[in-house]
Amino acid sequence: MNLVTKDESAAIAEAKPSATVVVVRESSEGLEVLLLERSAKLTHMPGAWVFPGGKVDTADTGDTIEARARIAAARELKEEAGFDIDPDKLLPFSHWLTPEMVKRRFATWFYLIAVDANTVVIVDGSEIVDYRWLKPEQALAEQLSGALQAPPPTLVTLTDIEAAGSISQLERMVTERQPPFFFPKLHEATEGMVFLYPGDAGYDTNQPLSRGARHRMVMGPGVFDYERSFDWPSLTH
Repeated sequence: MNLVTKDESAAIAEAKPSATVVVVRESSEGLEVLLLERSAKLTHMPGAWVFPGGKVDTADTGDTIEARARIAAARELKEEAGFDIDPDKLLPFSHWLTPEMVKRRFATWFYLIAVDANTVVIVDGSEIVDYRWLKPEQALAEQLSGALQAPPPTLVTLTDIEAAGSISQLERMVTERQPPFFFPKLHEATEGMVFLYPGDAGYDTNQPLSRGARHRMVMGPGVFDYERSFDWPSLTH
């Protein structure tokens, strides 16, 4: 079961709530994911390729923060990609909390939704300047080559989607698992910055050199390298 400790709950409460929509479709090329390019003029993640999303606003109403996050997810998708979805059809995918050492911290609910292959995407042209439908493996390969800039949560999510192979299998996997909670622990190492995730042998003890299971991201020169030594969807915390 994916439990959150009292300390983690307190950390979530201190972070700004936000929401992300992982949009997938089946095309002639197979399973594809929608990625949006952030403007190079932005101060936060300029030029990065990300999923649609943003902060939960006061106008995003709901009885719980998760309910408000659903509304925010649909609103952000409309604002950034130009099309509507039903918030009730969003499948909870994962939950990410920004590491403590990062100044701007967010508690982000990730949701999954499948759309028709003919769905028209219209970016806003200011915060979002371009979009691409990419196969997960293509996006991951471009990131490793340095051709595509993407943050760690995007890369972990793409890895999960790649493992599914089809939308029906992906939706089944998502509904069968407890949405994993990610509260990365950051360390500087000789190979670069290391992000430890739940399931890594060194996560609970906060020791990156611990022997055993691996679930981590290493930030090298301009690229991230994700390592997970166990199969999805067995992510537990």
